[in-house]
Amino acid sequence: MSNNVSILNQVRGLSTHNYFLESRNKAFHKALDLATRAADSNATILLLGESGVGKEVFANYIHHLSSRKNNAFVAINCHAFSEGLLQSELYGHEKGAFTGAYEKRIGRIEAAHGGTLFLDEIGDITLDVQLNLLRVLDNKKITRIGSNALMDIDFRLICATNRDIKQRIEEKKFREDFYYRISTIVITIPPLRERKEDLRKLINYFIVKYAVELKKDISSIEEVAFKALMNYNYPGNIRELKNIIERLVVLAKDGIIRMEDISDEIHMNGSNSMLLKEVRIATEKRHIEKVLSLNDFNMTNTAKQLGISRRQLFNKINEYKIYRHE
Repeated sequence: MSNNVSILNQVRGLSTHNYFLESRNKAFHKALDLATRAADSNATILLLGESGVGKEVFANYIHHLSSRKNNAFVAINCHAFSEGLLQSELYGHEKGAFTGAYEKRIGRIEAAHGGTLFLDEIGDITLDVQLNLLRVLDNKKITRIGSNALMDIDFRLICATNRDIKQRIEEKKFREDFYYRISTIVITIPPLRERKEDLRKLINYFIVKYAVELKKDISSIEEVAFKALMNYNYPGNIRELKNIIERLVVLAKDGIIRMEDISDEIHMNGSNSMLLKEVRIATEKRHIEKVLSLNDFNMTNTAKQLGISRRQLFNKINEYKIYRHE
């Protein structure tokens, strides 16, 4: 086990509270500082960043630092709805307002009264939806679909997108006036590949998290596997990292996360900074351990089965620090 990285040693002192926000990255610190300073105000905030970087985590952080923290935080992914459904989701509707409206429904904006409304994937909404939201922000009033009654509304708006909004404006797919209305404060969250100094902590956090959730006793991770995870660029960011670690915990045998369970995609993407020799060594060590175990550590039989001399076998055992476990 001496060639493995001990998970328990790596996670000592790791806080599970706001783990994602505990960063040593300068760009991330800048984003977090902006979020902290802007939190206790009613200024609209636009969060920019690739898919999976943690924009909703930032939005939650801002909400819980604000004077609205004791009221609702309401989140909606705008990309998940067609224009008509999104309008109903935002504003609610009266019973019988349209086919299928069997009962009155309160919209997300109304539900966020007194609190914070988080609109994710704002760059995907249509021009008509943008115009309606602009009116709400200007007038602080909404009307449920199927009703003529105006309701006063008070909420703090945080939006997020992974799109280039200024390009969308040039393409006439995003209203410039709406952009300025939702972007009093603009915060750019860096991708995970630019936060390499945080990666070790995040990997270990998710290993412990999923080990607990899946009731798996994970004692260690092979050093070569850990290096592969450290060298990968994670185009899917935090979301992809979580997915990868959950898979590795599920597949772990005997409490060890091994290189053999790392996907080919990570092998290929990490190959620029990871020595092929390390992969070969890890594979060879596992094979020798397996053959030794099958032969009950009989050196003569093991060497013969491996096709090497006893001296070579002894050298490999010493080199790889292979021990017999009773």
